[in-house]
Amino acid sequence: MKFRGDGTFHILQFADIQEIPNVSEDTLILMNAALERAKPDLVVLTGDQLKGASRRFSGKGDRAEETIRRIMKPVTDRGIPFAVTFGNHDQECGLQNDEQMEIYRSLPGCVDWLNSRGQEIHHGTKEGTFAIGVRSSDETRVAMAVYLFDSGANLPQGGCQPLPPGDLFWYKGVRDSFARENGGPVPGIVFQHVPLPEYYRLLKKTDRKTRGAVRTYRTHAGEYYIPDPARCREGKLREAVSIPDSNNREFECFHEQGDIFAVYCGHDHKNSFVGNWLGIDLGYTPSCGFNDYGDGVDRAAREFIFRENDPSAYETRLLSYRDLVGERTTKPIKDFFYRFCPATKEEAAEKAKRVLLLTGLACLAGRTAWRVYRKRGKS
Repeated sequence: MKFRGDGTFHILQFADIQEIPNVSEDTLILMNAALERAKPDLVVLTGDQLKGASRRFSGKGDRAEETIRRIMKPVTDRGIPFAVTFGNHDQECGLQNDEQMEIYRSLPGCVDWLNSRGQEIHHGTKEGTFAIGVRSSDETRVAMAVYLFDSGANLPQGGCQPLPPGDLFWYKGVRDSFARENGGPVPGIVFQHVPLPEYYRLLKKTDRKTRGAVRTYRTHAGEYYIPDPARCREGKLREAVSIPDSNNREFECFHEQGDIFAVYCGHDHKNSFVGNWLGIDLGYTPSCGFNDYGDGVDRAAREFIFRENDPSAYETRLLSYRDLVGERTTKPIKDFFYRFCPATKEEAAEKAKRVLLLTGLACLAGRTAWRVYRKRGKS
């Protein structure tokens, strides 16, 4: 867990694997291909590794454990260190996050396994919240910090909960500890599942007639957005940005000392845009799992390359199924369905209303045409 001799450190992020006991072959194909291409020093999994609400788990922990071991096999077979946080669906499988973390810890390469061998790790308020110090190539200092936050489960009334104040208090303590030990602020990158409210700062409000406009729900109900070209430098907006219902000033906390240079998340499976707000990059990594909705063969992992002398001047790219494997999956019909199915309950309700409206209009048009036909026939 240090920068290479050439001064680089490589991370590969997998988001929203969302697998079930019958793990998709295409998910494993993509993971294997991305790992072969990136050859990372660290793999980061940013939540919803499991499609917890699937009836195939049925609250049975052994199925969850079997699924975790199968989806981690591409990583563990290569002996690559990995770090795991959780999303809003993981614990729906019947195992709490701390129980799942024990399974990950039993696998070679888990950061806790490395911790017993001298890796600098600061644990947070709950499983899935911790910081990893990546040392310089000469091992004289911590050159970069990697923070993972467990952004929590769904709220009972729906929507996502914000990070609790204790997590932000913990982050400030670790940030200050790194700074004291290393003679100044240590550049850091944050990985978590749910995006920050400030992701909307990268978007431009528009109307539904604008090409590519995406309708949003809950916090921005009934509004339409497109990426703001002045703030987004790459990627796509393909579904509504789902943020916590309340703003706990997480972004302001990261912006306070200027040490955090980027935040990357998942959660919204089809989004991949990256932009900058007040000096902090905010980015998405799309889903890489084929047993839930996603953007077809544009499902991907995200590769990062950091440089020891300036980690904030990093490179990042998507490693998509399309580019690594090809234009056709092993189950194209199933993938076609998952590509167009609604992303949220709100979107499903909206599409259902449209279907009912169109059905009603079609029935009305049919009845009118039949009346005209009968009237002409009688005349």
